Amino acid sequence: MWQELYALAYRYLRGRGLSPPDAEDLAQETLLVTYQHLDGIDAGKLHGWVRTVAHNKHVDWVRRQGHTVPIVNAPEPMDSANDPLARVVAVGDQEELRRLLSLLPAADRRLLELKYLESQTVEETAAALGRSVNATKVSLFRARKRLRAHLEKGRPQDD
Repeated sequence: MWQELYALAYRYLRGRGLSPPDAEDLAQETLLVTYQHLDGIDAGKLHGWVRTVAHNKHVDWVRRQGHTVPIVNAPEPMDSANDPLARVVAVGDQEELRRLLSLLPAADRRLLELKYLESQTVEETAAALGRSVNATKVSLFRARKRLRAHLEKGRPQDD
């Protein structure tokens, strides 16, 4: 169990752009906090707890370093030539990504925030939202499609 939780924290932290040694240190700190609070954590929420602690450890680390939190590339390949979301994710512009997501309904916005701002896998996103993996994949596809459609309305037409 602890190896699985360590791997989850480590992957999350590496996905946030930390070097392997820094990710190892923060993953260990994450497990220490988890162990200290183990009695109060519902077994079904253990992965979410570890991810939250890893996130908080990362934010604290970033603040100590005096940096801003970078946004990382999405795990799955996206065609940035035709996808405005992919372009923004690829360059790591967190403010622009938040602006784009603000154009969407709350459900789509939350789904894409988990996926792109929190760098969750589809499986982690599905678990966080209490959905099946397949339903989450479909919802992600549709949310990205709605965002593209919304952005196409505001784009000048090429003549």
